[in-house]
Amino acid sequence: MFIIQKLLVSIVLFILFFVNISQASMLKEQFKKIDKEEELLISILLQEKSRILKKEQEKKEIALKKARDKRITAKINLSQQRMEVFHGDKLIYEWKVSTARRGYRTPLGKYKPLYLVKMHYSRKYHNSPMPHSIFFNGGYAIHGTKSIRRLGKKASHGCVRLHPKNAQKLYRLVLKYGKTNTSIEIVK
Repeated sequence: MFIIQKLLVSIVLFILFFVNISQASMLKEQFKKIDKEEELLISILLQEKSRILKKEQEKKEIALKKARDKRITAKINLSQQRMEVFHGDKLIYEWKVSTARRGYRTPLGKYKPLYLVKMHYSRKYHNSPMPHSIFFNGGYAIHGTKSIRRLGKKASHGCVRLHPKNAQKLYRLVLKYGKTNTSIEIVK
C-alpha cells in the first residue's frame, strides 16, 4: 500500500510538473503575442507621430506663405535709379526714381517706414511739396515729385523721389499692409 501511495504521489507530482511546463509554455506564447502587439503599437505610434509632425510643418509653411503675402518690399537701386515693389515674392511695380545728387547722400540699408504724411512740405528745402511721404530714416523719405523729367537721374537732396501717381500707389500699399509689414531696402 505504501508503494501505491508513493506511486500515486509520484504520478501526481509528474502531472503537476507537466501542467507547470505546459502553463509555462502557454505563458511564453502569450508573452510573444504581447511583444508582437507592443511592436505593432509602437510602429503605429511612430507613424502617427510622423504624420502629426508633417502636418505641423505644413501648417508652418502655410503660415509663412501667408506672412510673405502680407509683406510689401520697396527695393531701391541707386546705380540704376529704379525701384522695384514686391508683394510677397511677386514683383508688382518697377519705377524710375531720383535719389541724391552730387554733394548729398541717400542712406543705404534696410528700413521700416517710421511714419506717413499724405502732404508734407519740406522745412529744410524751401517748403517744397512732398506728396505721399513715407519717412524711413530721420528726414529721409520716399515721396512724389513735380520734377518728373528728372526721374531716372540723381537729382534729390537725399530722399527717394517718385512720380506722384507711383508715390500714391506705394503710400496706399503701406497703409493697406501696415508699416510693420513693409520693408525699404536701398542698395548701391
